[in-house]
Amino acid sequence: MDKHIELPMQTRAAELSATSFDASDNTIEVVFTTGATVKRRSWMDGPYDEELIVSANSVRLERLNSGAPFLDTHSQWSLKDVIGSCVPGSARLEAGKGLARIKLSSAPSDADTVAKIKEGVIRNVSVGYISHVIEKQERDGRPPLWRVTDWEPYEISAVPSPADAGCHVRSNEERQYRALIRSENAFVHIARARMAMMQRSIQ
Repeated sequence: MDKHIELPMQTRAAELSATSFDASDNTIEVVFTTGATVKRRSWMDGPYDEELIVSANSVRLERLNSGAPFLDTHSQWSLKDVIGSCVPGSARLEAGKGLARIKLSSAPSDADTVAKIKEGVIRNVSVGYISHVIEKQERDGRPPLWRVTDWEPYEISAVPSPADAGCHVRSNEERQYRALIRSENAFVHIARARMAMMQRSIQ
């Protein structure tokens, strides 16, 4: 059964390598997703496992490729929170990972933070994303699996430490986004998997 729910923007730890810094254009490379399964908790449904599907049909890269912001700790209250931006056209999917190149700010007010990123003192980054379509699979004796088959990275942030993906403090002022939930029990999932295997063996 399909239904719509309201979800806040989610965040996940990502990877940044100081060795990828290019002084010629003041850019650095980030891995914004590997699609790994993480544990989360919903106010309505309790604990669940979330898996981000990393494929061309699942990840909407348009926002990153249009120059999405690189923020200080996911803060979006002021222009001062912007310490860089995604290089237009640099976001891509390779070998099950999502990558993007970040243009760092050269403004004097951002010099301290940017210098720490270049030096590798600040190593942690996090991606903020919105889920559009989720396949919910019920599993006997385990939390349900939410497979996010349509999602959109909105911003990437430098953070002091990677947040636990299962911890999310919700505020009354937090913006909510509509997501479509498609429920599927474990038996249906197994049957579909077997059907797909049979079709591949016939071809």
